This record gives sequence, C-alpha cells and structure tokens, in this order.
Amino acid sequence: MRRLFAPCLLALSLVFPGASPEARTPPVEVVVTAPYLEMHSGPGRGFPVVYVVGRDETVTVLFSRTDWFKVRAPRGQEGWVRRTELAMTKLADGSPAPIPPYPDFASHRWELGAGYGVFNHENLINGYLDYAITDSLDADFDLQQALGTIDNRYIAAFGLRHTFVPEWKWVSPTAGIGTAYEYIQNKVPPQPLQTRNQLAYVSAGLRGFITRRFMWRAEWRKYVVFTNQNQNEVPEEWKLDLAVFF
Repeated sequence: MRRLFAPCLLALSLVFPGASPEARTPPVEVVVTAPYLEMHSGPGRGFPVVYVVGRDETVTVLFSRTDWFKVRAPRGQEGWVRRTELAMTKLADGSPAPIPPYPDFASHRWELGAGYGVFNHENLINGYLDYAITDSLDADFDLQQALGTIDNRYIAAFGLRHTFVPEWKWVSPTAGIGTAYEYIQNKVPPQPLQTRNQLAYVSAGLRGFITRRFMWRAEWRKYVVFTNQNQNEVPEEWKLDLAVFF
C-alpha cells in the first residue's frame, strides 16, 4: 500500500510545493477603465467595500492572495480587488494590465491525482496521470493496488475518457474505455491458475473542480479479465480521486 501511495503524494508535493499565503509580485500601476473599482477590506466578496476608485484614476497592485489582489489607491487607501475586475484595467500606455488569469479548468492539459475505492470487494488505492488530447477527450494512465484477504492485485491501466460537457465546472458526466494488465500476488494457498492477466474495461463517472487547481473524480468501471478458463471474470470497481490540474 505504501509503495504505491507514497510516490503519488510525493509527485503532488513536487507539482504544488508549499507556498506562502500571499503571492508576491512586483508593484505595478494600472489605470481604471470601468466607471469605478471597488476595494474590499479583505480578499472575498463577504468583506465590505471600504473605498471606490473612479475611472482614469490609478491604483498600485501590491500582491495577490488566491483570486484577489491587494491594491493601493492614489491617496494611500488600501484594499482588495477581485482578479476579474482588475484584469479590465490598463497600463499608462493603454496596453492591457499584466494580470495573469487562473488556469482555464475547461482546457487544462494535465491531471495528477490519487484516490481510494473498491475493486471486486477489495480495498483499492490508486494514482493516475491524465493528459487532455482535446477539451473533451483525455488519455488516462492508472496504477492501482487492490488489497484482499487472499491476494493482492497490482493493476496498470490505460484508456480514453470522454467528458460530455467540459464547460460545466462543478460536475460533468464522463465515460471511457481502456485496457489493463494485472499481476496477482497470492497470500494463502492454493496458488491461482494465472498470476498475470489481460483486462479490458468500460467506465462511467463524474468530475468537477473544487477551487484553484484542485478537482475531484468519481468513477465506476466494469472489467473483463481474459483468462484461459471457460468463463472470464467480470469484476467491478468504484473509486473517488482528488487531483491537481495544470
């Protein structure tokens, strides 16, 4: 269990190392082009508006925290402005303000995640890497370990996953197909007739985005295990994953 799960956690920490609450950026002056710009007392809509900057006035952008930026008005008042509102300002020469957007959740390229589930009544841990071929079609690679009382199963799977409505942020249905390879490590006798098997699967699921670069995935899979016996196995799998996207 630790041998599979620990590398997933390490990979997540390398992609998103610990950061200070405030993302420091060099101060920059921008010009308000909207009729006004509201400055809040804190980084959130729930904080009251403490100052309003009018059109053609300048504000100094100090630093950012999540989706909000700390700014200073010409007379020294400081407050917080949301990224989407600050992105509509201009530099003194008329060029767009250099306010970087958040990653577009609907068109991101990579996902890296890990999760927990059940494979054929056995506890399952897994890690996965996903690459977006298009906004709605992904190539998915999984490494999984099913922990049973009689045996442990190690499964490597590769498949294609389709997201039906990628522009839906909070929840969107998915479906997929793929192939897999399993190795069975026996715990108690008798030894299984086959310790290495080829598999195929179909899947259905849901996925959504939590905040910033984090997302969740829930998936059901139906496998067919190709064996030399008269009847192939057809195990099911349920799992829930948490991931980062970039």
